[in-house]
Amino acid sequence: MCADTPEYKDTLNLPKTDFPMRAGLPKREPEWLARWEQIGVYDRLREKAVLAASGEKRKPFTLHDGPPYANGHLHIGHALNKTIKDMIVRSHQMMGFDARYVPGWDCHGLPIEWKIEEQYRKKGREQGRGAYQ
Repeated sequence: MCADTPEYKDTLNLPKTDFPMRAGLPKREPEWLARWEQIGVYDRLREKAVLAASGEKRKPFTLHDGPPYANGHLHIGHALNKTIKDMIVRSHQMMGFDARYVPGWDCHGLPIEWKIEEQYRKKGREQGRGAYQ
């Protein structure tokens, strides 16, 4: 930055508090998760999700999702993908569906196998019996 550039933190009009800047998330998150497990938050949400206010069963909506990184390195598109899928499931829940997000299945084997095959093809080797000896 050049000398004329202001410190942008000085341009913010934020309230002054005694609270620490950090929320201590790495320490507190495990406590929250344990508490939610203890009181059965997910089970209670699922019970409410299955039945509508009228007592009738809601129509199911299930989004199946594979691993985000099976075909290469993680990138911002994976975060966008997960965010959009989360929004879809939540919006269907709010529209009255029994919406479930079912994360991933193991499809890592094929991309890894493909990468190995690429290495052998670069060396001029063919797939097949005895080709890798």
